[in-house]
Amino acid sequence: MKKVPCLQKCKVFKMNKIKLMLLVMMAVCCLHPSFAQTQPQTPESKKEAELKRLETAVGTAKAGLNMAQKKAATADSLLNAGPELIKQGKSAEKQIGNEISAKDKEYKAKVKTLDKQVKSKDKNEAAEARKERKNVDTQYRADIKDLTAKQRDAQKKISTGENNKNRGKASQKTSREAVKRAEATLNTAQARLDVAKEGDKSVKTKKKR
Repeated sequence: MKKVPCLQKCKVFKMNKIKLMLLVMMAVCCLHPSFAQTQPQTPESKKEAELKRLETAVGTAKAGLNMAQKKAATADSLLNAGPELIKQGKSAEKQIGNEISAKDKEYKAKVKTLDKQVKSKDKNEAAEARKERKNVDTQYRADIKDLTAKQRDAQKKISTGENNKNRGKASQKTSREAVKRAEATLNTAQARLDVAKEGDKSVKTKKKR
């Protein structure tokens, strides 16, 4: 008989606790911005928000066009620089080839003369010829090494020019198409903004009258 009131008290306590939690949740929802009741927008505020949205769209379109134009300029630059590098590299390669041929001819002529002197019966002349032959060999190797390095640089310039030309060709078409699309996007965004501004001006004019 004594247990019944205790059960009733427990139920009442639980109900009060649930009600309290519900009240707390309602209070939190009311305070939170996402649950708070928003003020109804006026036509003017809606128009202002729409203009800001359109202005943002124009700004984004301008940035997109600027980026597309930079890529197109890079492609054009590569396409123009490539043939110039190839021309410079081939010219240098030809000149170096001529210098190597001249060095070879000069070396062979000197060696031929010195080899004859080395066989001379005059020991002093032969010794001097052998010494000179070593100097000629050393100088020839140094000259050829320097010219070979320059030849590799010229070949590298030709290779770079070819790569630049190919890269420019590959990206020029796509970059120009990207510029056209970006220009169309900007024109559309600007036209919409202009229409919105004109509508806003006409409304303000009517109000003044």
